Amino acid sequence: MSIIDTPFNTESRIPCLLSQGVRTVIRYYNFSNSRTLPQKRMELAEAQALAGHGMQIAAVFQQRQNQLTDFTESQGVAAGRRAYSYAQNNIAQPTRSAIYFSVDFDASNNEIDSNIVPYFEGIRRAFLEESGGNPIYRIGAYGSGLVCSALTKKGLIEFTWLAMSRGFRGTREALSMGDFHLAQRGPAATLCGIGIDFNDANANRPDFGAFTIADDAEQPGLVVTVGQRYRVTARNGLRLREGPGTQFDIISALRPDQIVFVTSISDGWARVDIEGDGHIDGFASAGFLERI
Repeated sequence: MSIIDTPFNTESRIPCLLSQGVRTVIRYYNFSNSRTLPQKRMELAEAQALAGHGMQIAAVFQQRQNQLTDFTESQGVAAGRRAYSYAQNNIAQPTRSAIYFSVDFDASNNEIDSNIVPYFEGIRRAFLEESGGNPIYRIGAYGSGLVCSALTKKGLIEFTWLAMSRGFRGTREALSMGDFHLAQRGPAATLCGIGIDFNDANANRPDFGAFTIADDAEQPGLVVTVGQRYRVTARNGLRLREGPGTQFDIISALRPDQIVFVTSISDGWARVDIEGDGHIDGFASAGFLERI
């Protein structure tokens, strides 16, 4: 039975994928899709369709994460918050399943210590904050053998998914020792008309955090704290960013005098819920928001 990962929507391809022996599909969470990969993020309808055909799902968060500057503690907090919230509120991902986070380059020991570890510490902090101290999801890492080993030793992850390149530091050693849960297998391929990668599961570690959901569930309607009403005071509007800081990409803009909901403010950045539906749409500078 095959395990594939893909940045493409599989909903219309499921019968074909089943005929090719695929039983687990690994799909993405992110802040936003790109023009080149407009289907990268898995939506509820696709997850329901996969579940309705008896297929398992695994989830990985990636918003680039292929260079050192993508990894700081604050970026890890933002990624962790987004992944946790999306899994719980948009997909209804079940308890004790995993969310993997990508480290899609061959990081050195120094880079792991200086950037990758703080990033995953930020993810862990976000999971604790989002859950009130009792996270329902487990954390995994996609990356080199060296990255996965270092994060495991520090107790920051429970699952390891080895990236395709056997030239990455520590990957051959991890494979030979059976020190992994999943291992991506090259080369990249096309199956049922979409680009995919095949993956191997470790028979000695059969639990890699995969899950299924109810195939007829409505959009999750969890009880959430809406937050306080705020008004945008910036004369020219206010930028909404993917994370709490100017290093994060701008995803949209708030209008002057627009009313939004703020669930919390930390280090001068507000977590903004535009519609009051409990979904965090982005982060904005708190100095340009006035409570009403």
